[in-house]
Amino acid sequence: MTDESNGVPVPDSDEYETESRWIAWKESTSRRFSRSTGTEEEPAEPFESPRAFGRWSVEAARGLLDVQFHRPATRTLLPLAYMLGLTFAIALPIALTVLMWRVDVVLGVLAALVAVPLGLTIAAVVRLLLEFLVNASRLATRVEHISELADDLFQALSDVAEPVNQLSEDVRAVQFWRFRKGGSRK
Repeated sequence: MTDESNGVPVPDSDEYETESRWIAWKESTSRRFSRSTGTEEEPAEPFESPRAFGRWSVEAARGLLDVQFHRPATRTLLPLAYMLGLTFAIALPIALTVLMWRVDVVLGVLAALVAVPLGLTIAAVVRLLLEFLVNASRLATRVEHISELADDLFQALSDVAEPVNQLSEDVRAVQFWRFRKGGSRK
């Protein structure tokens, strides 16, 4: 097919449409991929400077007040949760030791001996739970990205399936290779 005005070949409209769909799919996929790798949440660093602490405090407050869960606050609130967990890991063994000391001196000494391993165990459990939470959050982000890619791929394949089905119907319409049954040649 050529353009009448200057004799330049013009691609078939179906071919051009399929190619433009492919290019659009590649562009949307690359945009989505670059957006997902570039916007991964940076770890919160609230103790870098007073200014960073102020920004972190504002983000933490926004995360806590977001009752509709529109923004992910896992990485923002992580330092706060870890500090509270460490405080609990220190305060519980001390409180337990003081309580046991008031009950009996022997129980107080035993509680003091158990206090350090108990505090370390609580701190380790808090750390492991928070790391599990962060990894689950990262996994959910990656699964969401894969789901978006699958949707794009499905759309691209659907766009290709229509011309292929039309081509299949056109090929079936041409029956020059099929012979009539029982027909005689004269």
